[in-house]
Amino acid sequence: MRISLLIVIVLLVFSTVIPAQSPAVRLKDIAHVLGARENQLMGFGLVVGLNNSGDKSRSSFTQQAMTNLMSRMGVVPTSVDFRSRNVAAVMVTATLPPFVKSGQKLDVTVSSAGDATSLQSGTLLITPLQGVDDQVYAVAQGSVLVGADSSYPNVPYVRQRQVTVGRIPDGALVEKEVPVSLEGKGIITIVLNDPDFTTASRVAEAINEAGFSAAARDAGTITVPSEDNFVSLISQIENLTVTPDTVAKVVVNERTGTIVIGENVVISPVAVSYSGIDVYIGDVSLYSIGTSADTADYGAGDQRYQATTQARLRRKEEKLTVVPASPTLSSLVQALNAIGASPKDLIAILQAMKKSGAIKAPLEVI
Repeated sequence: MRISLLIVIVLLVFSTVIPAQSPAVRLKDIAHVLGARENQLMGFGLVVGLNNSGDKSRSSFTQQAMTNLMSRMGVVPTSVDFRSRNVAAVMVTATLPPFVKSGQKLDVTVSSAGDATSLQSGTLLITPLQGVDDQVYAVAQGSVLVGADSSYPNVPYVRQRQVTVGRIPDGALVEKEVPVSLEGKGIITIVLNDPDFTTASRVAEAINEAGFSAAARDAGTITVPSEDNFVSLISQIENLTVTPDTVAKVVVNERTGTIVIGENVVISPVAVSYSGIDVYIGDVSLYSIGTSADTADYGAGDQRYQATTQARLRRKEEKLTVVPASPTLSSLVQALNAIGASPKDLIAILQAMKKSGAIKAPLEVI
């Protein structure tokens, strides 16, 4: 117990003396220019060449699509009931970035729409990709890569890789571009990916310090008067570094035992008892008590230190006492980790502390 308490004291000292600081990031990594946005594309297609792993006969839309395709190719089937396990109906999706020109290529994702068991080694036939306006902006075709090893043993209780979703790198050819024009507007609008008043104010200050005129309109919008050469202006602005502000939040995942704690999360004075472990959190001070002449436990002339703290760990039942201190939440987590508390225990404690009002931050369970 003394060793555990010493570890807790050291952790509390370092967590108190050296607080975490948010790093400065480029503006282009946390914001984008209004008007320069991505567009999503989608299409329905067929994957052929499968090794008897395609859609079954009950997938009628696959049979109908294959029959229609063969009819357009000049081969009229003798029966509409087309049967083949080597074909699978799929949905093809892609993202069209801004400023992409006709002739450039895009990566596409191919997902099974029927009851196919695998898209391994399949080939996607030519598939038009449409936007929300029903206009065709790209056409996809190529071999589907699912990243699965066909020699991998098929063990029922072993989680297998997803083989009904694959990708085609550079599998789509852009046929029509989305026009994006930033000229002639006289102003450039910068939009933060995560709106925040403090971050918007810091971005405006950084742009003004760089010699440009900027104003924060709201929590997510900063406007900058543009000149004729707007490309050079945007290039200079997006490479400015800004320290974004973070929201105090605790995120826990009960399924995996993951706990993520925000930088600004603090707790009120609190005492915790859980599973026979009493934890008191308070101030920590470390001071020297001179040198030691006892070479049995210490080296001759070694400096000895003693810590005074209100952090206590006890295994027995005792009355809890409220400690008047406001340490960070990470101090409590480090203290519980030092005595071997599991992530499940930490999550239960954090939920109880949030319920009591000790944690002054949102607690999000995912």
